[in-house]
Formats: sequence, structure tokens, C-alpha cells
Amino acid sequence: MNVRRLLAILALAALTACAGQAPPPDAFHRLRPAASARLPAPLLPGVVEVERLATDGVLAERAITLQPGEDGALIHYNYDYWSEPPGVLVQERLAAHLATTGAAGRVVTPDLRVLADWTVRGKLRRFEHRPATGDVAVDLQLAVISARDGSLLLLETYEARPPAPSGNIEAVVTAMEKGVSDIFSRFVSDLARIRGDRP
Repeated sequence: MNVRRLLAILALAALTACAGQAPPPDAFHRLRPAASARLPAPLLPGVVEVERLATDGVLAERAITLQPGEDGALIHYNYDYWSEPPGVLVQERLAAHLATTGAAGRVVTPDLRVLADWTVRGKLRRFEHRPATGDVAVDLQLAVISARDGSLLLLETYEARPPAPSGNIEAVVTAMEKGVSDIFSRFVSDLARIRGDRP
């Protein structure tokens, strides 16, 4: 075997060793809706517009966020992403929840450019996995505003901490879904209290 061929084989072996195992493919996750009972009459009659939820910093990105330690620092999972930025995901789920429960007469989003009677605005403050405490953190501020006169009907901040014991990403997504669903149920209950009805 000549020297050139030997060097070529050694170089190929070195490159193969350096390449290592291929990274896993990226995975994109959605928030699935939870089953919910339908109300006998709308709490917000007319047209309700659900705006995209405001987010800051890492929550504006699609990568799933985690807080690995007690110091509050946030990082991203390397290969796991939301199918849309969290502010859009939660907006879509909230619009669907208000429609399927009948809490709102008709539900639209701003892209439809429909004249609304009510506007739902909010801010997603936390949306992260916390392995150190074995749960997820979902913090959401929601406001309901009359589109006719700008008066504030409801303003509340909600927190949910469902467990995510396995650390598996599917368990994390399921816990996020539960946290969002729990908050939506409390939001509708608060609306019912203010409107003098009961879900």
C-alpha cells in the first residue's frame, strides 16, 4: 500500500470519528385544546377580538424555554420548538376556548379586521419548564376591554404550576397545556362572576 493511500485512509477515519453521531431532528410542538363544557349563554355577547399576547425576551422565540436552576437564568432546549411563538399559541388557544365554551358570542382575531364589541388583551409573563422544581411555570395577565368606550371589565394575573415529573419533553408540553387550560377556566369563572352568571 503506498503512502498516499494510507494517508487518505487515515484522514477519512479521522473525519468520520470527528463527525460523530448526527444530531436529532428538530421537533415542533402545539398546544392541544382541553375538553370544556359549553355555557348556556355567552358571557361576552357580540364580537370578541382576542389579540396576540405580548411577550418579552426569550418568550418571543419559538424554542421551548427552561429554567435549569434556582438562580432564575433561562436557556432553550436545543431541538424542541413550539410550532408558533408562545404569544401566538396561547392567543389561538384562548380564542378557541372562548368559542367552544360559548363564553363569547363570536370570536375573531385582529387579522380579520372585524369591528368588535370586546377586546381581550394580555401578556404572557412566564412559560417555562423548571426541572429543579419538577414543574412548569405559566404566568398570564388577561384584560377584557369594551371596544365601544374603552372601559375595563376585567384585569387579572393568573399563575399555574402543573407538575412535569419525568423531564421528558412530551410531559413538559402536556404540563404546559394543563397550565394554560387551568388559567382559561379561572378566567371564564371570573368573567361569569363579574357578569353575574355562573359557568
